[in-house]
Amino acid sequence: MKCSLLIPSYRRGPALRDCLDGVVANTRLPDEVVIVLRDTDEESHAIVQEWLAHSDHAGLFRVVDVTPRGQIAAINRGLEAVTGDIVVLTDDDAVPRADWLERLLSHYADPEVGGVGGRDVVHHGETVYQCTAHCAGRLTWYGKLIGNHHCDYPAGVTQVDHLKGVNMSFRRELVKPFETRIWGPHFNDTDQSLSVAGQGYRLIYDPGAIVDHYPADRPDSSAGRNMADPRQVYLDAHDHCYLLMKHLPARRRLIWLPYLLLVGSKRCPGLLIFILEALTFRAEAPGRFGAVIAGTIAALTRRQKPEGL
Repeated sequence: MKCSLLIPSYRRGPALRDCLDGVVANTRLPDEVVIVLRDTDEESHAIVQEWLAHSDHAGLFRVVDVTPRGQIAAINRGLEAVTGDIVVLTDDDAVPRADWLERLLSHYADPEVGGVGGRDVVHHGETVYQCTAHCAGRLTWYGKLIGNHHCDYPAGVTQVDHLKGVNMSFRRELVKPFETRIWGPHFNDTDQSLSVAGQGYRLIYDPGAIVDHYPADRPDSSAGRNMADPRQVYLDAHDHCYLLMKHLPARRRLIWLPYLLLVGSKRCPGLLIFILEALTFRAEAPGRFGAVIAGTIAALTRRQKPEGL
């Protein structure tokens, strides 16, 4: 079983170098590593070439260029280049642990498994984010997405509905080009997961297959990582709505859409959460709720992505 590792990267050269160090320290090396860099990103190109010049595993690596901006364009360019039976994806700001790839690939001995993902332990400077979850990677019947892939998960290996982009893999033959109608950075992994599961395959979450995740700035995003920024809320609301309109049957959409607008989530506040935020005098509450409404309408009417987002 040939394994291809795909790493899209943009203007994070030092972080990418740490990622590559982690990759070659694995007990099971990938059969090829495809690094996708923006053709204008001279610094990252230079850092990768310097790293390759001093690596004993340089023959495993290929660098391919992409011109269009955005993560999805980079991933799709990488999917064109990979040749493995299994394609593994991680981010340039993540460092795989030594048994990461070995654990992911072990689950593909079961022919019914179409995708496997693992946990990302999130670091903020010297602080490691601590949490324990008893539910992970789920899409509820009423359309709520539960992630928790970053938390300690005592239940161990389990079947899930969706995986997280920083630590996921699929059988290459099942992977479709990533959806360009997903505008922001948060839902393309869920879309691909639901697509693979929709072909009749199981998705497995192995919390022991770990990458250490050091969330870096997003040079391509106007809102960066600020979840309170209405621009990011707009993108998330659009993508969440578009995703579930695409994958949920009609009867579940009739339940999910009112839930989104009336309740919502911390990331995309509905009316109830907006009221609670307003009562605590959160200045950004009106802008966030307005962005949810606007993003949802944009998804339902299939508008084009606004310039600058």
